[in-house]
Amino acid sequence: MNAEDARQSPIQSWLEARRPWHRAALALVAGALAVLGHAPFQFAPAFMASIMTLIWLLDAAARRKRPIASAFAAGWCFGAGYFLVGMSWVSSAFLVDTDTWGPIWGIPATGALTLGLALFWGAGCALAMAFWTRDMRRVAVFAACLFISEWLRGHVFGGLPWLLPGYIWTPGEPISQLASLVGAYGLSLLTLLIAAAPATLLDAQHKLSARIAPLLAAALVVGMGWGWGAQRIARAPVDQPGAQPMVRVAESGLGQAEKWRAAPDQEWRVLRRYLEATGSPEGSRASIVIWPEGAIPVVNFFMLENPVFLDALGRALGDRVLIVGTTRRELRGQELLYFNSAAIIDGVSGAARVSPQIYDKNHLVPFGEIMPFEDFVNSLNIPSLQAMGGYFTPGARPTRMVVPGAPEAVVLICYETIFPGMVPRGAERPGWIVSVTNDSWFGGGIGPQQHYAMARYRAIEEGLPLARAASGGVSGIIDSFGREASSTRRRGNYAEAQIPPALVETIMARYGNALLVTLLLLVGGLRLLPTKTGNANQ
Repeated sequence: MNAEDARQSPIQSWLEARRPWHRAALALVAGALAVLGHAPFQFAPAFMASIMTLIWLLDAAARRKRPIASAFAAGWCFGAGYFLVGMSWVSSAFLVDTDTWGPIWGIPATGALTLGLALFWGAGCALAMAFWTRDMRRVAVFAACLFISEWLRGHVFGGLPWLLPGYIWTPGEPISQLASLVGAYGLSLLTLLIAAAPATLLDAQHKLSARIAPLLAAALVVGMGWGWGAQRIARAPVDQPGAQPMVRVAESGLGQAEKWRAAPDQEWRVLRRYLEATGSPEGSRASIVIWPEGAIPVVNFFMLENPVFLDALGRALGDRVLIVGTTRRELRGQELLYFNSAAIIDGVSGAARVSPQIYDKNHLVPFGEIMPFEDFVNSLNIPSLQAMGGYFTPGARPTRMVVPGAPEAVVLICYETIFPGMVPRGAERPGWIVSVTNDSWFGGGIGPQQHYAMARYRAIEEGLPLARAASGGVSGIIDSFGREASSTRRRGNYAEAQIPPALVETIMARYGNALLVTLLLLVGGLRLLPTKTGNANQ
């Protein structure tokens, strides 16, 4: 054993002595366990322990003949375990219509998606290895480089920022309030830095004071973040004084396959379930009712075109307002276009009046609502693959919509709530956010719980209350701190509460990513700190 090996900790020496497939398996398991940090578990220590393991695996990679390739392999294996477990729920969507897709399509489709997402973790670790050190500075290198790869994952090819590291903090609690300053991405950068810091405790080549310094710094960040978040919750100024209207979010309680059942008058059966959850005008205090995305998902049924259906709906609504997700079509020239939309229907003395303001979903789901590289896919002539793509047309970005009897709102449909920055800001800032989504595609697994947690972070970032109607997921009324005012986890098929007040515009809403860029430069700049010998490349 040489002198350099002698200065390694037993764990680092053990990892370096393992065969490549042993390290790959450990990275895979560590990535899988990291999912315990996210909803519905929210066990942050599991995520942190997994990240420490990844740091030690990268330490071993740094001593290989091809360190960057070894680092990529470790990061990719970690990401594979992370996304295979954390996004396993995707396969459930293929079980809804097995006649079209077949029961086995969910396995390769989910595998291709998750292993593709793992490439970003591999790339982040490879980038980190290009700047790796054997001292505490590698913690900052890791956090900055993984943040860059996670930011790219949220933007490249439309982006899929699912399971961002920052989401391990329960929304509504003090630490999560940091998202009002730097957003979910900035909180992810801080989370990676905090999670990686304890790895330096095993740096046997350094004095105890040097090994413990990153841990103390991380504890200080957590403590200060918690204290600031608690103070924000207690003292944040309100932007809208006065009483807000009562809102009820309701859903049918039917699974996706049951809603899609080919039966005569199916739309009326589904409507009755929604009306039961909505309640009568006399039995509910809510003046605004929200139904989920695709509330009446009957093939070739377009509720906004059906006067008989609208007449029955108007009688049930009374004088209430309904915000509902629905499919609509529109003839433009010679082309008939289809949209995944949200409409506002104002019940006036028992008559339904559809508002001319209709939001058409802007950010469509690839392979679900729109087919990337459609011409190429069609040329393959694989019916099951072609069926994965939708036929929807994207609309314009979300704008404020007039909701009778309530502040102006912005509507986000389905997974639009996982993208920070979709809510208009500045002079166009709304008074609240409405989220309509259909999570019943994904059964009762962890996917709908993760989606709900991410949606709550949009309320924190913007300082706006959120009303979320989710078919098959969690529906609820969320305040401007990401806390539940009411949810279907307590009541069943509906939740009802007064719209919480909006806060004054947050730092994140006012300045966007300016503070995030500053934070990244500060963390990345730690790599340039001199070592004890003054050699920055040591």
